[in-house]
Amino acid sequence: MHGALATASRMILLTALYFGGAAVTILFLRTPADVTLFWPAAGIAYAMVLHFGLRHAFAIVIAQCLLHLLLVPAPWAFVPFSISSNAIATVLACMYVHTRSKPLHLRTEDGLLLLRGGVLLCLISAGIGSTGMLVAHMVPPQEFLRVYLQWALGDLLGITVMTPSVMLLLTRKQLRKLHPVDYAICHREYASWAVLMLLGLLAIIPIVSRGGMYPLSGVIVPVVLLLWSAIRFSPVFTSVATTLSTFVLAMTLGLGLNGFPRPETLADTSMLMATLVVISTVPILLAASFHERHVVMVALHLRATRDSLTGLLNRDAFEEQARALLARSQQPLSLLYVDLDNFKLINDAASHAAGDEMLRHVAALLREEFAGTNALLAHGGGDEFTVLAEQTTAAITVPGRRLLSAIDDMRVAWQGSNLRTTASIGVVTSDVPHASFDELLSQVDATCHEAKELGGNRLLVAGLNAGALHSRSRQMQSAIDAREALDQRRFELWCQPIIDLRASSDDRAHFEILLRWRDGEGQLRPPANLIAAAERYRLGPRLDRYVLSAVLNWLEANPQALPLIRQCNLNLGAATLADDEFGDYFANRLQRSNLRPEQLCLEITETSVVRDLGRTRRFIQRMRDMGCRFALDDFGTGFCSFGYLRDLQVDYLKIDGSFVRDLDQSELSEAIVRSITEIAHLLGMRAVAEHVENEAQLASLRTLRVDYAQGYWFQSPLPIEAFFARPGNTAPAVAPA
Repeated sequence: MHGALATASRMILLTALYFGGAAVTILFLRTPADVTLFWPAAGIAYAMVLHFGLRHAFAIVIAQCLLHLLLVPAPWAFVPFSISSNAIATVLACMYVHTRSKPLHLRTEDGLLLLRGGVLLCLISAGIGSTGMLVAHMVPPQEFLRVYLQWALGDLLGITVMTPSVMLLLTRKQLRKLHPVDYAICHREYASWAVLMLLGLLAIIPIVSRGGMYPLSGVIVPVVLLLWSAIRFSPVFTSVATTLSTFVLAMTLGLGLNGFPRPETLADTSMLMATLVVISTVPILLAASFHERHVVMVALHLRATRDSLTGLLNRDAFEEQARALLARSQQPLSLLYVDLDNFKLINDAASHAAGDEMLRHVAALLREEFAGTNALLAHGGGDEFTVLAEQTTAAITVPGRRLLSAIDDMRVAWQGSNLRTTASIGVVTSDVPHASFDELLSQVDATCHEAKELGGNRLLVAGLNAGALHSRSRQMQSAIDAREALDQRRFELWCQPIIDLRASSDDRAHFEILLRWRDGEGQLRPPANLIAAAERYRLGPRLDRYVLSAVLNWLEANPQALPLIRQCNLNLGAATLADDEFGDYFANRLQRSNLRPEQLCLEITETSVVRDLGRTRRFIQRMRDMGCRFALDDFGTGFCSFGYLRDLQVDYLKIDGSFVRDLDQSELSEAIVRSITEIAHLLGMRAVAEHVENEAQLASLRTLRVDYAQGYWFQSPLPIEAFFARPGNTAPAVAPA
């Protein structure tokens, strides 16, 4: 019912507009046999039938019947031709256009297509109408060509004048939605243009009244102004302005108003109408061309500044706008950093397409939470979002916590299952004068990661946990230092002996390779923080490759040291054990070395073992097949220490130094050392005590039957060159038991 009413309403509207457009042109008719110079009804019908559908062409029939009944009486033999000429021609022209482009867009290509369809309409309509006039004996046969040409030009002028405006007015909302081009023109320029156009049209009158030979030269000013409109203003404005200007010129020149000579000959009529067709066509095509250019520029701008997945600002655009806001704002600014928890699980388990859908939902929540504010919203890549708003800490945490709760409650339907996630949010606030963007970003990133390490699904404000943030900042700086030290090869190899506490006739060196590094000023620095940061920020495998390569390179450059080595211990990090490529690199590099595999012992920590027990077993088995030995470092500080020992083929258990340092003062430490040693012997392993610092500790270790010891009591670490340059090149002497 609603559709029928809408169709009826459009039919009535089309009938009224067509009738009104036709009624205006009666002024051009001096006799019933005359042909109008301007038929705007053709353009109105062409546009509305194109837009609403072919069935609305029936309104043309109704309007034509009313026109002949009420305003333009004509011979009955001509009426069927008159009615069918516009109706049939309009239907055929619309069918031609729809077969070549559907839907139509505001572009030069479609404008030329409409013009071709309009020409087809004019030719068909003129053929049917002229034939009707000839059949009804309204014109003699020798006038057929003049009538045909004048009819076609009148329809064509009506199409070029009316069709663009009607089409754009009917589709302006869709056009604004599809191509949101902002023509930022001030009202003063519009007013100036309108005044100049009015003066330009009025200036034509004195040109003619003074007997000018070329009255059409007066249209130069309006034409230039229409071209100005096409370049500067919106296509809708240009099309309406072109319609009104051309309509005024057609009425003035065609009717001979204000002293203008009315065209009498076919040549004068053709020249006038052709001129008006050009005037009404060129600005519209130019406006369409510039609109296409604007659309492309807007699209390129959006592509350069917007994230294609979420529609939010991308990282570069956010940074640029954030820096500008920090520079000009006199209000507190809060930066909010959102990082989704365990988002990689969604990508791995459900697919990256599911992850993208999750990100789009989070972006929608972000828009909803900060709607109505001037906050900058961005998707920085991956699973990270950023917000910069002119709000205090107390104000920004309110929507921040609502966003946190909304993400936790969010469910994304995907292939029969519901995906969910949580988020960690960091907040930092800057007061006037504002800190730099880089400083704020560094603080909020550290805060967000602190929230993630505390379990996620929480919001933390920078400054409320300054100690943890400072520690994290130090770790991040250490990771940067580690990368620079690797790039610039500023690590040095040091050695510390491992002493056999049993009676042994083998005086060759048994030692552990330790690292030292030099900072940018050349100062020697301990490696503990650097190695921890390297493990945390995924530099461990690269660091272990560097150490292995450096040790083997030194031994290849100093072959005289090889006979002095009983066993060389190298440390491997947890990430290295999970790196399948490291095993291949290690095997290939060791095969090219003059160090025998049985002279090499690889130390792995208990924590790294339990992280991926299966992969660790495979790595140990592969290296043992080559002849390498293994030591389990820092034993006793991890989890389930004894449970997996039966499944690990290691040769040494290195007792953590925290137990050794308290050995002579703590019965608990003594019991732990005794237990580890007994279990090691039971499993066919050897026990190694770390951090031996005095003779009392050494005596206790002997009593507990520990096999090896290492620490400053025997010798502090030395550079590898100095270690092998010691007198005798043997292990340090140990006092007998």
